[in-house]
This record gives sequence, C-alpha cells and structure tokens, in this order.
Amino acid sequence: MSPKSPSRILTAVLLAFALVAAACGDDEDDAPAAEEPAPAAPAEEPAEEPMEEPAEEPMEEPAEEPMEEPAEEPMEMDPLKIGLIAQVEELMAFPEVPAVAQAYVDYFNAEHGGADGHPLELVVCGAGDAVESHIACANEFVNADDINVVINGGFLSNSLASGAILAEAGKANLGLGNDFGDYLTPNLYNFDPGLPGLAQVFFVFASGRRDVSTMSLYLADDPAIAPFEPALYAIAESNGITINETIFLGFEPDLTGPISAADTSNDGWLFVLADGAQCTAAANGAATVGYEGHLFANDLCAGQDVVESGVLDGWGVPIVSSAPTVDGGAEIDEINRVLDTYGGSGVQTAGLAGWALAQVFIARDLLMEGGGADATAESVLTALSTYSRSDIPGYPEVSCPGPDPWAGACNTSPLMVTIADGQMTAPDGFTFLDFAELNFLLG
Repeated sequence: MSPKSPSRILTAVLLAFALVAAACGDDEDDAPAAEEPAPAAPAEEPAEEPMEEPAEEPMEEPAEEPMEEPAEEPMEMDPLKIGLIAQVEELMAFPEVPAVAQAYVDYFNAEHGGADGHPLELVVCGAGDAVESHIACANEFVNADDINVVINGGFLSNSLASGAILAEAGKANLGLGNDFGDYLTPNLYNFDPGLPGLAQVFFVFASGRRDVSTMSLYLADDPAIAPFEPALYAIAESNGITINETIFLGFEPDLTGPISAADTSNDGWLFVLADGAQCTAAANGAATVGYEGHLFANDLCAGQDVVESGVLDGWGVPIVSSAPTVDGGAEIDEINRVLDTYGGSGVQTAGLAGWALAQVFIARDLLMEGGGADATAESVLTALSTYSRSDIPGYPEVSCPGPDPWAGACNTSPLMVTIADGQMTAPDGFTFLDFAELNFLLG
C-alpha cells in the first residue's frame, strides 16, 4: 500500500473523533450477712483496698487512652475518594489497572496516612468494549459530589467519549490519551503519551536509535485501529522512514500466511495489534518466516504473560507509562515491594501497571493541593491544569499543560523497552517526544 497523503490525515482523525462521546457494677451485699463476723472486719478492709485501687486507677485508664485515640482518629475523618473507570470486561480488558491502583491506595493509607490524615478510597466503575458503558461510568462520577478526580482507563474512542463528559462537567480527568482528541479537548489531561506519542515514538526511536529507513506496517484488522493508518504513514515520513506496505492481520492463531507475504528486505517491521493473543500469533509468524530485521510492537503486546512467554525476545516496545523493568534500580525495587506487600492476585508488573500507579500518585497530589477535605471539583481541576512532578517512582518528569495546541499532553516521554529472556529491559530509557512536530497533522 502506498503512503497516505496529508489530506487524508485530518479525515482519519475526524473519523476517530466521531466515535465519541462501658462496664457496669452492682453492689447487692445485705447488712445482716456482713455484720455477724464483726471481729474480722479490720482484716478485710486492708485486703480489699490495695486490690481495688491498682486495678481501677493505674491499670485501666492509661491502658485505654493510647489504644483508642490512634485507632479511632483516622476512622472519624472522611475519606478522600478517587474515581476509576476500569476497562475490565469483554475483549479489551486491563485487570491490572484496578488491582495496581488499589494496591497503591492501600500503600498510601498504611504508610503515609492517606492524604493529609484522610484515608483514600478508590471507587471503581467497571466498563467493557462498548462506549455506552464508559459514558455511564462518566455520568456516575459527574453526579457524585464527593468524587473530584477520576482516573480514566478507557481505551481508544471510549476514553474520548467519557473524558469529554467529565471535562464538560469540570471534573479532573486523568486519561490514557488514546485518541488525538484527548490532547486537544479543553480540560482533558493525560499523563502518558497515548496514541499520538506512541505513533511518533516508533519512528523517532527506529530512525534515531536503529537506523531504520524502510518499514512494513502490520495493523490489526479492527475498525478502531485502521483509521490511524494515514497518520502512521505521515509520522513515519516526517522522521525519514518510508512505510511501503500495510498488511492487515486477523485474530486467527496462525498468522504465518499473511506475514510471509511481507517484504523481508525492509529494515523494520512494526506491529500495531489489539491484544496479547494476536501479538503472540504475530510473533510466532515472524519467527517462522525468519525475519532478521528490527521488530517493534505497540504497548498492548507488552502484557505480562506475553512478555514472560519469550515470544517477543529481541523486540522493541514503547510503554505508555513506567513498567518495572529488571534493570530499573532502587525506584523499581520500591514499586515491586509495594505491589508484593499490598497487591492481590490481579497485580501485574506489565501492561498498564506503571500507568495505574502513577495516576494514584497524581490523584492524591491533586486532592491535597485542591484543599483536601475542602476540595471541590473546581479546585482540583485548577490544581491539575498546572500540575508538575519529577519524582513519581519509575516515571518521567510530567507537567501540564502540554505544548500548544496539545494541552493534554502532560507526559511527553514514553519508556522504550527491549524484551530479553522473557523480561523487560530498558537500555534506551525514556524517549523524549516533541508533540509540536505533530502539528502538521492538524493543518
């Protein structure tokens, strides 16, 4: 397939936009029973006094006060709530998002006193593939007066539809930024480079670090992904890479056939696929064909099970967040400690795990900067619009707003990992992206 002309780029983007939218005591002794042994009375009084006084005065009161106050004080404070739209149902499911987010909420409550002494509470709204479920979650949080920040884990057009509702209602939205509109809609902010960033990082990295000049593009035969083909061609060309063919891949377990038809003389093959099963089938196909060039895949291929299987060994994958890599040092060791201590069976160290933990850090910051118990939707959104931080564990420096007109691009540095022996390594680290270089897509 030949490269797409710039005039088709905006059309494709517009098509993507259109998918939117106490104790008691009794004394009952009778006088006749107690008076008969009168001579013994002097012996009884000294025996009773030393036993009663130490038990009642020094033992009971000091023991109760220090135990009651620390246990009751945090429970009496109102929780600060964080909303989470979690895409955990049907085909496109990311169970690591609510699992990791809850682990970090529990971590902050246990080791950092929640947020200014208030316990944090995660309120999860589960959604599926259909945009209607994401719209329902957005409306649920819009109508919740005690929720002023929402972590939005929707995928593709789902994030734009739900994010637009939250933005219009003035609720702080921490999105995944899957669509171009997520970066161009007022009051929408994203702490990952999302689709625009990933679309660019493939080519910035392949050209600058791997000397790739020609490439084959493999796309999932999915209507949610296909509209971005022209943008991929244009961004590749702007980075000195020519994509000279597109091959659409289905969801059958053996993809050797269509993959074998690709041009093996190209410097690199780029796979933009929909889920782990399709990524595994594609990787097996590429291995069968014996392609020896540079192999790249999108972040959906970096699920923990796929990585650990070893099928992607040698591949380069951009991560929308910070994934705990095996060579990450003290920060990554701390991430793994928190997940091991507070995480449940659904916790993963791949996929969107790094993104989820960072969003909890950011949401907690915003609630405190927005006034804590006195925070409002407006004050939290104001805090978000000028938010910046450089010490989130394993995360790049982030700041809002992004470069004009990409105001929602608060993170412009994806982590580029290389899979080796079934583990994610980061020899190349974060790749800085200049979003302004994508302005030509809008003209």
